[in-house]
Amino acid sequence: MITILLSVRYDQKKSKHFPSRPTLRKILLIGAAVTIAGWNNNGAKAAPTTASHSSVAPAKGKKKKTTAKTTNTAPTSAATPSKATGVANTQQESSTSEKTATIQQNSAGTKSARSEDVTVTGTRLSQTRLSNVMAGSTLDAKQLAARGYTNLGLALLRENPAFSVPSNSPVGSQGSWGAGQTFSGLLALGDQRTLTLIDGMRMVGGATASLYGAGSGSQVDVGTIPTSLVKKIDTRYGGAGAAYGADAVAGVVNYQLDDHFKGLDFNAQGNWTQKLDGGQEKIYLKYGTSFDHDKGGMVFDVEYRNADGLVYNDRAKSIGSEAETYLWPALTSNSPYYYVLTRNERFSQLSATGIPLVNGNLNPSSFGKASGGLAAPGGGVLQFSPNGQSLVPLTGTVTRSNYYTAGGNGLSFEDYDQLYTPQSSLNLTTLGHYDFTPHLHATWQGWYQRGQAKSSVNQGLYYSATFEGSPLTHANFNADPQSYVNGNLVLSTANPYLTSAERATIINGLKAAGQPTDTFYLSRANQDFGEGAFTTTNQMYRFQGGLNGDFDAIGRHFDWSVKSEYSEYLSNTKTLMVDTNNLINALDAVTLPDGSIGCAPGYTNSTARTRSETCAPLNVFGRGQESDAALKYITSWVNPSNTNKQLDVQAEIHSTILKLPAGDVRWDLGYEHRWESYDFNAGSILNGELLSDGSRRQYGDEIPTPNTSGAYGTHEVFGELDVPIVSPDMHVPGAYHISATANGRYINNSMTGSYWTYMFGGSWWPTRDFGFSGNYAQSVRNPSVTELFSPTSRVNSMASDPCAQEDIANGPNPAVRAANCAKQGIPKGFVSNIVNYGIYGTDGGNAHLQNEVSHSYTGTLHFMPHFIQGLQLDASFVDVTISNEIEDLGISDIMSACYDSASFPNKYCSMFSRDPDTHQVTDYREGFVNIANQHMQALEAKLNYYIPLSRFGERFVNWGAFNLGVNYNHYIKNTQTFLGATYPQVGSTSSPKDSFTANLDYIRGPLFVQWQTIYYGPSKFNVTASEYAETFNSRPDFFYFNTTIGYKITKNLNFNFMMNNVFNALPKGVGTVGLTRYYDVILGRSFQASIGVHF
Repeated sequence: MITILLSVRYDQKKSKHFPSRPTLRKILLIGAAVTIAGWNNNGAKAAPTTASHSSVAPAKGKKKKTTAKTTNTAPTSAATPSKATGVANTQQESSTSEKTATIQQNSAGTKSARSEDVTVTGTRLSQTRLSNVMAGSTLDAKQLAARGYTNLGLALLRENPAFSVPSNSPVGSQGSWGAGQTFSGLLALGDQRTLTLIDGMRMVGGATASLYGAGSGSQVDVGTIPTSLVKKIDTRYGGAGAAYGADAVAGVVNYQLDDHFKGLDFNAQGNWTQKLDGGQEKIYLKYGTSFDHDKGGMVFDVEYRNADGLVYNDRAKSIGSEAETYLWPALTSNSPYYYVLTRNERFSQLSATGIPLVNGNLNPSSFGKASGGLAAPGGGVLQFSPNGQSLVPLTGTVTRSNYYTAGGNGLSFEDYDQLYTPQSSLNLTTLGHYDFTPHLHATWQGWYQRGQAKSSVNQGLYYSATFEGSPLTHANFNADPQSYVNGNLVLSTANPYLTSAERATIINGLKAAGQPTDTFYLSRANQDFGEGAFTTTNQMYRFQGGLNGDFDAIGRHFDWSVKSEYSEYLSNTKTLMVDTNNLINALDAVTLPDGSIGCAPGYTNSTARTRSETCAPLNVFGRGQESDAALKYITSWVNPSNTNKQLDVQAEIHSTILKLPAGDVRWDLGYEHRWESYDFNAGSILNGELLSDGSRRQYGDEIPTPNTSGAYGTHEVFGELDVPIVSPDMHVPGAYHISATANGRYINNSMTGSYWTYMFGGSWWPTRDFGFSGNYAQSVRNPSVTELFSPTSRVNSMASDPCAQEDIANGPNPAVRAANCAKQGIPKGFVSNIVNYGIYGTDGGNAHLQNEVSHSYTGTLHFMPHFIQGLQLDASFVDVTISNEIEDLGISDIMSACYDSASFPNKYCSMFSRDPDTHQVTDYREGFVNIANQHMQALEAKLNYYIPLSRFGERFVNWGAFNLGVNYNHYIKNTQTFLGATYPQVGSTSSPKDSFTANLDYIRGPLFVQWQTIYYGPSKFNVTASEYAETFNSRPDFFYFNTTIGYKITKNLNFNFMMNNVFNALPKGVGTVGLTRYYDVILGRSFQASIGVHF
């Protein structure tokens, strides 16, 4: 779908005291948050103001100044002027010679430190570029507009390589009960360990409080944040728990909103791909005005976003059913590898049309030969044709796995995978401020967001002995309420939907196998029952407000603020579930006396409410042959819901203690109370049928899902101290600036008790050109409601088995693994069932969990040379160590902890069971445990270099300027350790050790061009694989390129065009790379067009 972007802006004129044209130019060049709307022959006109409202008023009698709130650690006045981006400025660039002069003047370092005050995320007191001790980076609204982002989480992943692939996003398969959500995480430490703020205040979590949700923490759904109101996104690395409380372990992300916008903007944009699919649209209307003689201001914003969905087979040769994926070599191959890249992977023990069997307890085939199935001419087994009117061979090249073939017409799981989630979202937002007096101010925000997203394809319901040996009968279903029956379907050979030829072939097969001829079995993937796909509707309410002001007392000047935030995140998911009782009834189809086909008499309906209570016969031969009446009879609507609530109240005051030669010693004290609740209601159908003994039996294929709820509160006291030691005007040799800062927070949490968080930091600038800063911090992450209170329930999981032939040579110490497997009597070449299909076990919360504790330190080198005008380089070393990490130990983790340990057997070996004869995993117990330690070290660097071409001579004065911006990330290490075994967390295609994003801009008058380069360093498909585990395990580095062209046609008209993946590049082995990381590449060349009108 192609949509044209329209943009409208209306600017309000100042009534008086308007600055002169030269003054306006200087304001623009020193980075003040004022946009110049345009020049005309009669003078200047003011553009919409984007500076944030000052939260601190000056003392009585002092000149009032407005300090723009920003988290940029190096104000643009110091070295880098503002640059135009995708939506061209109405003001044409002032001459580059004037810019250069301004840069030189502002780099001289003659201004007082306090005049550069900015609010820095990670501290409570305002800082200067010299005194800031927090490592990080900033993404501004101009770059968001230049690249046309519609999802802020994906924008951060592309623009800042310090962000890691989240546990849920619109890309790929969706987390249960949370389609379309977007989480965001830093430094490959888990998105539950990154704190998200809106203008310095917390935001309610979006994660579902269920074992089956996308994340188990308190992750925020950043997809609910309106992109049109974001002024900048400030990211800080390392612990920030002392400033903000729990969860800021990997870092903090602060979304700052444009609450002082004035004017009218109307924008729309449209995206499409070279294949004319994957369309996206965004449209917003933003209006801001002042009132009561500029004492107050209001901003109103409406934003609508829509995205068409894509499935894997929309890119079939890249990642769909025709793509290269890892598969066992052909049975006759001499390859030394366990897995080789092979196209057209197929599952051989299931069919979407049905595989008839003569034995209900067997798989259809064994390495290409009929086992429980009917032998086909030339080998293999027979399956029903798509229309169900004949039996045809199930084809494919047999591999070393009994379950997969290469090519052929078997089941392709990629047919049922989602590439991008279709979704829509509406945001209604208002922001406001009012100055009651010069010393008393109010601010407020009101949010409403509603979104809907669909997981339009998904794997449906499977009935096969491959997954569970018991055939599907009433007797088996009722025998053990705690067991799950999804074995082969049981059908009568007299079933009227069979053709005479089909019936004869099946009866002959039964006779040849010595089986009764009245009943046969069917192994079937029921993709046509309507189950698997789901729709999630979410709503988010958020209200934030407060008062701030200042006063003089006891010879001091005090600034204070009181603010509060309340928000709710509600989600409701709608999907279908097959009712097992009714399914068995509907399968028993007979010919009625009148010649029609109906259900056999004597059936009893399920106690659950299905969409129809009238039994209708079900035709399962072929695909899509079922009647609508039958589908309604066998399915129920399932509507699980989740409600998260948050209340946050803060009060703080700050002032000075004494004055040192370098400046004032400042302090800040505050109190915070936070209350959060999570409530997941699975609904009566998912809860299951309540039995007389208090236990529950599932109605259908879904394991009984318990409700989960819980709440906790905190009382927190915090403080901060800022001590200037040396200032520039002291002229101390080798010490242009020295300062120290410390903050701490004492927290009492109703779930986990009391604890401290703290941070100590300092900065030293030997000269005005370069400096050093750093901090050391202790932070915590609290266990979430899901991790603490989830009831024990059954789960079904596939896993990597350390003793299986594919994995025994892997792991941190393959020799230890192999020796421990041998001790248990597991033979070499063992084929493990759990590798190929899910096995049932249990999972649940742990009320005895403790806090995770992190210790982090950062060190940053700042380089801003006055002799290279426009250059700014910040390089940070970030070290985070987390102890007591909470992990939901899955069966793969549990078995690895057992077999990779030098102390075998250990306690983790008792958390799963194997059959003593077959050695197959038969049961396991998963759960949340404080078990792991993680250590991450990374180098984060950012470069900005502004080069006006006038620097190369007068002839180039009107040739514009270049600006280069680079964000680079290198992981020195990132490992997780438990039970003495250490596992790398980076180096895969999803988390390469090296990556950068570079933006090269060219600005000349009304023209703006950006060339973006995204780089992913060498990586591996499997970072712990042995030499012969997979072919082509090591992957080369990869570049791809994007571009944006913007042109200001007139003062009121601009045009933008964007192209992603300009050269339509694809990495080698594209079907096996990290999907979210490489999504733009897999999508292929794509475009965005926009046109705007400004009044």
